[in-house]
Amino acid sequence: MGDYKAFLTIPRKEAGYRPVHDRIQDFGEVEQTLNEGDRRQQASRCMDCGVPFCNWACPLGNRPPEWNDAVYKGDFELAYRLLNATNDFPEFTGRVCPALCEKACVLNLTMHEPTTNRENEAAITEIAWRENYVRPVSPVRNGRKVAVIGGGPAGLAAANQLNRKGYDVTVFEKNEKAGGLLRFGIPNFKLNKTVIDRRIALM
Repeated sequence: MGDYKAFLTIPRKEAGYRPVHDRIQDFGEVEQTLNEGDRRQQASRCMDCGVPFCNWACPLGNRPPEWNDAVYKGDFELAYRLLNATNDFPEFTGRVCPALCEKACVLNLTMHEPTTNRENEAAITEIAWRENYVRPVSPVRNGRKVAVIGGGPAGLAAANQLNRKGYDVTVFEKNEKAGGLLRFGIPNFKLNKTVIDRRIALM
């Protein structure tokens, strides 16, 4: 843990939204992002609690204290590896997750200013894409084939996990493009379709 007292001196800072006069010109994502320095400061607010309620509250079992510490130290590659170990698609959850980890954060329970885990997650992933830390996984094949029916979030996650284990996976999707709820249920201002296409192209 880099700075275990940072939460006492650094207030929570959110990136906020694009100005209205910009947003009315398109259907793009409305959230902005902090610069790298501010993002590292926000990550430093994580206290690395002895009892990580954030980890327990996350349905995926994400470990925010670990990747927040890596962000604070400026090691975004390690942060992405730690995040990707429990989350197949952090670029999606970093945009649309209700952030149960933040609701359970000790800083939320005591000061009503939780660590900005969801924004940190999105920032880690975007930096990972930009710096080419996100790469295709081509494991040794085990000679078995698997069909996954449905290309929604669950189907894509299953296909991703099976691919990592060496299976030759084919995803069958009834719609014109995979993505399911991500593509057809979430508007562009929250999750731009290029983000989905980028991940599917990698897969």
